[in-house]
Amino acid sequence: MGLKESLMELQEKERLSVKREVKKELTKIKKETKKDKKCIICGDGAKYLLKGTLNAYCKECALEHFSDIAYLKKI
Repeated sequence: MGLKESLMELQEKERLSVKREVKKELTKIKKETKKDKKCIICGDGAKYLLKGTLNAYCKECALEHFSDIAYLKKI
């Protein structure tokens, strides 16, 4: 293997490494934002989102205000 091929191989490995690190950080950020969701009614930790919106509800408020929680998406 020549010098040029070795250099190209190292560059490819570095690109994959950077992509892997970015993906890890994005996953971490997504998990943190899910934990930060608060119920819009009582302020407790949210378990459900109204589909198509950012309105978040805890389980008790969701059951109290919606006859069918199938309209909600579980976080």
